[in-house]
Amino acid sequence: QTLRVLFQYKPQNIDELLINVGDFIYVDPTQQSNVSEGWVIGTSHQTGCRGFLPENYTERANESDTWVKHREYVFVTAPRFVTETENEPNVKLDGEVHNPHWSGSITNVLSLQNVALRRGVLVMHHGERVDQVFGKSWLQQCFTADGKYYRADLNFPSTLPKRKDSMKHFEYDPPLSCCGVFQSRLIGEALLDHEVTVSYMYSSPALRCIQTAQHVLQGLKLDQKVKIRVEPGLFEWTKWEASKVIPNFMTMTELVEASYQVDTSYRSNFPLSSLVPSESYEEYVSRTSTVIKQIITACPSVILLVAHGSSLASFTRPLIGLPARDSSNFAQVVRKIPSLGMCFCEELKEENKWQMVNPPVKTLTHGANAAFDWRNGIVED
Repeated sequence: QTLRVLFQYKPQNIDELLINVGDFIYVDPTQQSNVSEGWVIGTSHQTGCRGFLPENYTERANESDTWVKHREYVFVTAPRFVTETENEPNVKLDGEVHNPHWSGSITNVLSLQNVALRRGVLVMHHGERVDQVFGKSWLQQCFTADGKYYRADLNFPSTLPKRKDSMKHFEYDPPLSCCGVFQSRLIGEALLDHEVTVSYMYSSPALRCIQTAQHVLQGLKLDQKVKIRVEPGLFEWTKWEASKVIPNFMTMTELVEASYQVDTSYRSNFPLSSLVPSESYEEYVSRTSTVIKQIITACPSVILLVAHGSSLASFTRPLIGLPARDSSNFAQVVRKIPSLGMCFCEELKEENKWQMVNPPVKTLTHGANAAFDWRNGIVED
C-alpha cells in the first residue's frame, strides 16, 4: 500500500526514516508484524531510503498518485545551413572558403569535445542488494534441505557464483537482486546513450559492487575492453559491518571462474589484509582520501568507481577540497543515497583543481512492488 506524508518527521534513531510533506511511502503489509504499534516500516519514493516512521504522520494514498512520467520527447526541426543569400556570404581566408556560421558550429563542437575529454571521476553506489529486499535471512529462504540453491522469488538471483568455501559467506557478502542487475545494466545503457566513455573501472571487493561494475560495463558495451580493478580500499566503513569482521570476499580465481571481467594483473593500492575491523571514522577518512588520490594519479582519463553509499561523500570531498563530513550525521547522509546514486567530479587542469558537476545521467527512480500471495483476498477472506 502507499501512504502520503502529511507532516515532516526527522529521525530520532538511526533506523528511522526522514520523511517530508508530499512524499509517498511504500509499505508492505506483510512486513509489519514486528513493528511497534503506531509505527510502520516503509520506503520513501523521493529518496529510496527505508526505515521506521510514525503512521499518524501519513494518510492512505491512491497508487495512481505515484505514477511517474519516465521520458519526454521534444521534436524540433533541424536548423538550416546559412547560405550566401541569407546575408552571410562565404569569404576566402588563406585561399579557402570560409562561412562564419559554419565556423561557429565547428567551434561549438570542438568546445564540447574538449569538455568530453576532461578527466573525470564518477563515483557510483552499487545496485539493489538481495538482502535489502528479503532481509538478513535471505540465504535461508533459497536453499533446499540438501543444500541446493533455488530461486524462492523472481527477485532472487537466477544463480549464485560458485565458492570453494562455504556458501554461508554470501550472508555478509550478498549479491545483487535481479532488479539490481537490471538497474546496473540500464545505467550503463544510459551512459552509452550520453556517449560517456569509461577508461578505467574500479570496484570495491564486495560482490554486489563487482556485479554492478560488470553489468554497467555490459550496458556501455565495454565489458570486453575494460577490466574491473578490484580495490579493497574502496570498501565501506568497516564499523558498519554487522559481522564485526571483514567479510570473506570471493577470490580473484573464483571471480574469473564465474566469468567476471576482473583485472588479474592489477595490484591494489590498499591490500585486503590492511582492512581493519570496526575501524574508527578517522581511519576510514584517511583510507578513502589516500586511495582516491592514488587512483587519480594512476589514471589519466575518465574513471568509474563502483562502491558503497558512504563512498559518494568519502571519495569526492577530498577531490574538491572539502573536509570529511562530521561523523555524527554521516549515517543520515548515507541513508538518503539510493541504489545507483552517483556523484561526478571533473578536473579543471588549468586551475589545478576539481569541481563537482551534474552526473551524465540521472538516477533511476521506481516504486516498490510488494510480495503477493494469491491466497490473501483471492481465495481466502
